[in-house]
Amino acid sequence: MKKRWILIILTVLFLWIIVSRFTELKQLADTLAQGQWTWVLAAFAAQMLYYLVFADSYRAAFKTVGIQTKTLELIPVTLGAIFVNMVVPAGGAGGAALFAEDLSRRGKPAAKAAAGVLLQMIADFSAFTLVLIPGMIYLFIQHDLKIYEIIAAVILLLMIGGLTAILLLGIWNPALLKRIFAWSQRTANWVFGKFNRSVTLADDWAEKNTGEFYQASAAVAENTGDLLRTIGIACIAHVLDLLTIFLLFLAFHQPITLGALVAGYAVGILFWVVSITPQGIGMVEGMMALAFTSLGVPGAIAATI
Repeated sequence: MKKRWILIILTVLFLWIIVSRFTELKQLADTLAQGQWTWVLAAFAAQMLYYLVFADSYRAAFKTVGIQTKTLELIPVTLGAIFVNMVVPAGGAGGAALFAEDLSRRGKPAAKAAAGVLLQMIADFSAFTLVLIPGMIYLFIQHDLKIYEIIAAVILLLMIGGLTAILLLGIWNPALLKRIFAWSQRTANWVFGKFNRSVTLADDWAEKNTGEFYQASAAVAENTGDLLRTIGIACIAHVLDLLTIFLLFLAFHQPITLGALVAGYAVGILFWVVSITPQGIGMVEGMMALAFTSLGVPGAIAATI
């Protein structure tokens, strides 16, 4: 019953976001009508394929840590995680919890599921870095690299380093990881005690999850082939995103060089990752349009794309 109410509340928040941006959506629809529909539909198809590949990157990450799943089974959870992260500004924790709960319901270890989600994020950010670096180089050559873009890129690299350190901690220092889990257990039980004293984490929760997380981390270290495959799938997802934007440039008869396309995309996704707003709403479209405009694309067309 509680989960049903949570879903209702999240849906209301989602609808509020849509309604609050209704004017922008109407303007978008009017603008899209001016484009060449064959290319717009092709861009739509590319995005559909992107979400399929994005879900498959989770499957590959879970396989790397020792959890067998199917891509089609993960698509609803992947879209649900994006939905939760949009309406609940929790730094992606809401979506990660959704994956952990779904896999736990299927009898999979929760700690391994969490490690899989962590690995997918590392793979996704690492794959994006392969796009970000040439994008930053292109902006530098064009004398258009801004200080805030450099700062955002540094923040991204620190995030990748932090996420990787958490995963490696399971291999290098299980004792410290156990202390972190124990602290989390005490904190969670204290919070539960404030709201519902009948709900607590089991006494062996920290020890059990430390063991599972250690096994998942060890599996990542041993299965380098699966790890590289996960990063490769994440790279394909970013290529599909780039293809989507390129198709929209074609739809509005706007020429674009490969360097400018990569640079504009890199700036947009960079500020999606480091944005303080859920899923980068309000930041991504503004920064990406600004980047394309600075590279010679007319402002109105850049905003539309």
